[in-house]
Amino acid sequence: MSGPADSPEEPPWRASRVRYADVLRIREALDCPEPMAWILVRRGLGDPEAAREFLAADGDLGDPEAIDGVGAAADRLVEAIQRGERVAIHGDYDCDGVCSTAILAGALRARGGDVLTFLPSRFTDGYGVSVATVERLADEGARVLACVDCGTGSVEALTRAVELGLDVIVLDHHLAAGARPHRRVILANPALGRGMDALPAAAGVVFDVTRTIARRMDGDLLSPLADAGIDLAGLATVADAVPLIDGNRRLVHRALTAIRRGERIGINALCAVAGSNHRSITPRGLSFTLAPAINAAVRLGDATRALNLLLATDEDEAWALARELWQLNTERRDVERLVTVEAIAMVEAETAARQGAAITVVAGEGWHEGVVGIVASRLVERFGRPAIVLATADGEAKGSGRSLAGVDLHAIVGDAAALLSRWGGHAGAVGVSLATDDIAEFRMALEESAGTRRSEIARALTRTVDAVAGGPDLTLGTAEALEALAPFGRGNAEPRLVIPGCGITGITRVGNGRHLKGRLSAGGVMAPAIGFGMGERGPELKAAGVDARYDAVARLEVERWQDTVGARVTLEALVPLPAGPGVPGGCATPCDVTCGNRLGIQAVQALVQSPFAIAPVGEPSAPPVAVCDRRGEGRVLPLLAGLAGADGGVVAVVADLPRRRAVLGDVLAPGRLGVEVAVIGGDRCDRGALRARLALARGGPMLALLDYRGVGDVDLPADVHVVVVDPPASDADMAALRHAGAGRCVHLAWGEDEVAHAARVAEDDLSVREVARTLWPTLTAGGGAWAWDAGLDGLLAGDGPIVRSPRAVAAALAALCEAGLLEVGEDGIRVLTPQGHADLDATPTGLRAAALRDQARMLLGRAMTVDLFPDALRRARALS
Repeated sequence: MSGPADSPEEPPWRASRVRYADVLRIREALDCPEPMAWILVRRGLGDPEAAREFLAADGDLGDPEAIDGVGAAADRLVEAIQRGERVAIHGDYDCDGVCSTAILAGALRARGGDVLTFLPSRFTDGYGVSVATVERLADEGARVLACVDCGTGSVEALTRAVELGLDVIVLDHHLAAGARPHRRVILANPALGRGMDALPAAAGVVFDVTRTIARRMDGDLLSPLADAGIDLAGLATVADAVPLIDGNRRLVHRALTAIRRGERIGINALCAVAGSNHRSITPRGLSFTLAPAINAAVRLGDATRALNLLLATDEDEAWALARELWQLNTERRDVERLVTVEAIAMVEAETAARQGAAITVVAGEGWHEGVVGIVASRLVERFGRPAIVLATADGEAKGSGRSLAGVDLHAIVGDAAALLSRWGGHAGAVGVSLATDDIAEFRMALEESAGTRRSEIARALTRTVDAVAGGPDLTLGTAEALEALAPFGRGNAEPRLVIPGCGITGITRVGNGRHLKGRLSAGGVMAPAIGFGMGERGPELKAAGVDARYDAVARLEVERWQDTVGARVTLEALVPLPAGPGVPGGCATPCDVTCGNRLGIQAVQALVQSPFAIAPVGEPSAPPVAVCDRRGEGRVLPLLAGLAGADGGVVAVVADLPRRRAVLGDVLAPGRLGVEVAVIGGDRCDRGALRARLALARGGPMLALLDYRGVGDVDLPADVHVVVVDPPASDADMAALRHAGAGRCVHLAWGEDEVAHAARVAEDDLSVREVARTLWPTLTAGGGAWAWDAGLDGLLAGDGPIVRSPRAVAAALAALCEAGLLEVGEDGIRVLTPQGHADLDATPTGLRAAALRDQARMLLGRAMTVDLFPDALRRARALS
């Protein structure tokens, strides 16, 4: 745990601070894996009943007329059905627009409605509703125009529709920069005057209208027709990345059930040609199989083919269309890959100043405009900033932009909107059109606007994690438990875990070198891992060697392949340690003779008279509020990293600070653990300096690494957790632990390795004869007389990477004095002439050391089972 020098401003990951009592409560009430309990609490579900309700995901969909305009839209459509009027449905050319069109067309036709559908071409018609399209639909006999997933900003076109005598309905969810259609238009758009977090997809709005139609025509919402289209509404909800919370979450849950029943032959066929089974479809299947295939028809061809597939009633037709869409999806991936490579090369060839801009803007002649949005997402992932990708042709540029979470791209583009002929979107994604001659000026305006948001971009690059996990957590059972949190998407992201201080071995590159495959090692457990798009890091990770340690930011998933099921770690990032910004309190000086805050020669002089005497710490003021027994679980590091994000932080209690610091220093780099102060201290440290570092916490969260001597001599903040890494090996250690744990939550975290480490520390520090043997040759040199000064201080401390323990040195000097080999006085030390053989083990100090070694062996022999806090163990549930 080092100081703040040369540290990055933002940590590589962060976790919001929570109350550990809530985690315990959820874990007990739900009997769930610990990572899941942390996830639920961090997502605001610390109340068990609220968590159960969320996990059930099968509540009521709510009143379909809650959105203004839905009831009026349904009334007009019912009227059209009853009068036999033709309804023209104008959709949009993405998955949401296609699904919205299919839902409404299917519902109206099922009730005998006369329906005409129109999906614009992104290449010839562009986004939105045009005057020419309105006039054509009117010529084709439309009496009602229903615009789905579009229309809010199409003021001119819809005004023309009203002039032509059409009754216009807009079912949309887009912002339109303040534009509103003609006052006679029936408008149902929840984005207008409603919090963005609650927005449904356009298909959700349309589904509410079809449910209301069922209510009007059937008298209630119990008829089969009321739920018709719910599969497509859920698909569009996932595809359009609207928040999967509340009604949206319940909608997707029901949609998955509907798809698994296999009632829509077009979806069944598309799943089959993609090599999956609709009966086992997951939310990821919606996101990465069905939605891309439907969008492929839009991006490379004609969206009508996707619409025909969703409305197909003939199996042969459905299979033919499904094969066609999947082939287009394959072609789309190839085109996307080619444009991405070219775009990355453009960015990397830019000047240093331009590469340092806060936004990426690239334009390419002949790029397929159907993939620019996906390519923009790839550039965001690659360069860590918002990106806009433009396809140019015939003097015009059309493009799409994507952003990082928390960085409002809509606002950035709004600052440069004067140069655009058309544009729209939301905080995370935009679409733009402009003249190619204006690209340079547009880019400059974007760079100026984005430059004012550098702090937002920096924060957005820090990955928010839901839980810290250890190797023992990376199981199929945990992965299956986490699936209960699905469906995942915006607002209910797939849980992101961090596995701190792990290694990676067996590194290979797969998928033509694009992806990374390996085995994560953590807590004595190996877990298979895949890093999509991380293949280029393979050589670097191999060169770092098997001893390199990383924080792995990842998802834990259930991998199903043919008849096998297992857990898989899907990597998002591997961050080399140490990482993160520095924090106050850290000690950058090594625990060697150069440390200015170590106990010096005066401490040794004071200890010689009674080296094993321990200052009384007094009776603990209270028992621990809870004792969590985690012995033998192999979770020391994830437990420390996790608890650093709870309450007031964590204090790790170890047998010997310098030796543990050498092992844990880098993997406990505090800058990425969300603490404000990091403190180390122990037997060799000046207590005044240690107390001063602890005082820096001032109520803020802290991480401390203290040995038993250190923790027994200081007062800890009231709300820290005490994690016992190494077991106590003496009565003095036990007293120090009871002092530290008074009124706090104590976690017993050691395993057999930590027991062995504590035994080695005890043997080394209590081996009086061995310490004396190392000191004797130097003491006898130079005349054998030494004053209590810096020279003797350096001799006794030693020149190794870790200074000798003052207590161990004092014990050796005391034994030498008792054996007649040394004279210790107020002025210094003088070597005496030996009078025969001297047995240091037989001296009073040697015998006391032997008794303490026996006590250590006895305590450590029972360390895995001993009941250290019998009163507190009965209170272990008090926090929950």
